[in-house]
Amino acid sequence: MRSLWAGLLAMTLLLPGWALAQADGQPDQQITNLDQLLQSVREKQQQQRMRNVEREERFLRERNEQRALLAQAQRDFEKGKQENQPLLAVTEANGQEIQRLQEQLQEVVGDMGDFSSTFREFAGDFSAVLQDSMISAQMPDRADELRSLAATTSQPGIEAIQSLWLLVQEEMTESSRIERFEAPVVRVDGTVTQRAVLRVGPFSAFSEGDFLRFVPETGELLVLSRQPAGRYRDAAKEFAEQPGVVSSISVDPSRGSLLGMLSYTPSLRERVDQGGMIALIIIALGVLGALMAVWRGVYLSMVYFRIRAQLDNLQSPNSANPLGRVLLSVKDIDLNEEELLQLKLDEAVLAEMPALERGNGVIKLLAATSPLLGLLGTVTGMILTFQAISLFGTGDPKLMAGGISQALVTTVLGLVVAIPLLFSHSVIAYLARSMIQRLDEQCAGVLARNAEQQDRVK
Repeated sequence: MRSLWAGLLAMTLLLPGWALAQADGQPDQQITNLDQLLQSVREKQQQQRMRNVEREERFLRERNEQRALLAQAQRDFEKGKQENQPLLAVTEANGQEIQRLQEQLQEVVGDMGDFSSTFREFAGDFSAVLQDSMISAQMPDRADELRSLAATTSQPGIEAIQSLWLLVQEEMTESSRIERFEAPVVRVDGTVTQRAVLRVGPFSAFSEGDFLRFVPETGELLVLSRQPAGRYRDAAKEFAEQPGVVSSISVDPSRGSLLGMLSYTPSLRERVDQGGMIALIIIALGVLGALMAVWRGVYLSMVYFRIRAQLDNLQSPNSANPLGRVLLSVKDIDLNEEELLQLKLDEAVLAEMPALERGNGVIKLLAATSPLLGLLGTVTGMILTFQAISLFGTGDPKLMAGGISQALVTTVLGLVVAIPLLFSHSVIAYLARSMIQRLDEQCAGVLARNAEQQDRVK
């Protein structure tokens, strides 16, 4: 047991010495007993103690040097801080100024961004205005530069701004002028000829008395396929032939829209074609009714004047008028036979009534039938419209235009025919009734005179 504890003690004491020996790079010495081991350990401890003292001294020395360096650095820092104090104030002021300038820069950049977007938007809108303007027929390719300005993404320069301003000023100036220039004009048949053109501001253009329409897509001047009334064309021609003379002229204030609508406005023949067969029937009935109304009006007017003439000479009845024939019917009757006299007069008046009222019923029938035919055309046109809607939907209004046109045209034609016929029927019926009333009055007068004569005889 003792030998075991002695071995453990030896190993405990031997390990530090061996480690120190290895650290010093010295070779291991042969140790044969515990005394040698103890002596070796003591020597190693002494050596280690000397090394630690040396290290401690070196550390203290280096620490003092570092403290001195730190103190010197602190002194230099304080000195530099005192020397740099004015510079720090300047730096702080410069920082504040830089911050202020940066804020101003942000505001300017924001304003320039808004200006750039506004400039591009206005350039795009104004390019469309120039393209649609009548002035572009005289000054083409003005809108190309504006389109390039509107398409750019960079900030507009002074030259771009001046260019836009000059174009705006040019458009304003030319809008107040009447100019003459040579330009190609497209005729109705499609041929192009070089003609003298008179431009009245941005509103209208004329050439040889013809109204022209400007096509923005092609930049061409077209002769209207359907010109305004002759007086407007004559005024335009006179205005063009007499420069420097104050005269009147018609212009399109909508800058071509009204003249363009005139080209698409159908004529009377086209309206009738839109109404179809029903429109032709209505027109035929209207013509028939108008002829009958004229015939009856002329006939009744002649009868009226003949009756007036007969009233001035009742003693000499004339068979050429109804009143004369009524008076002649009782010429050979004994005046004492009052009852027979009255019957003869009634018979004569009744015989004249068909001639006076002939055709009135037909005119009234035609006046009543025309609106009904117009309503029939309206219903037919709406049926066609609904058929087009069921097949193609409501995306294209042109597909429904035919049915709607028929519906509206027939209704208008029916009313146009019916209203004059109703008025004519009223006038003719009034004339016929007035003359029948005049005959009744004269018959009553004859009976009254006969009764008066009988009273005198008695």
